[in-house]
Amino acid sequence: MPADAASKPEILVVEDDDHTAHWMRIMLEADGWSVRYAANGKAAKAMIGKVPPPWLVTLDIGLPDVSGVELILQIKEAPGWGRVPIVMVTATPKDENVNWAIKSGAKAYLVKPFKPEELQATVKRLARKPG
Repeated sequence: MPADAASKPEILVVEDDDHTAHWMRIMLEADGWSVRYAANGKAAKAMIGKVPPPWLVTLDIGLPDVSGVELILQIKEAPGWGRVPIVMVTATPKDENVNWAIKSGAKAYLVKPFKPEELQATVKRLARKPG
């Protein structure tokens, strides 16, 4: 990963739990990523298609204001964002929404609480420059 902060590849973390988001940011930045953060679905929705696409999105499926399922559709339809890998983050792995998310284009999912190694391995496996 590039050492210059301005040239670091970016990941968008969409997570309404402050503790989880903070922990994810620390782990990803330690691995050389720049992290853009959306604390809720409304904030994420405002970014999608309006900022340059990131290399990967981690998306909490159980957001209180806009569902992760709705955000997947928006990501897949936004110019330049359609090929961005999406990793769903969920507290309920048997949720029907997780199955739908995978069928709709999410590349993986992590079950809370997950280990740092799981996040790091999933990002390393899936992240790629959009375009």
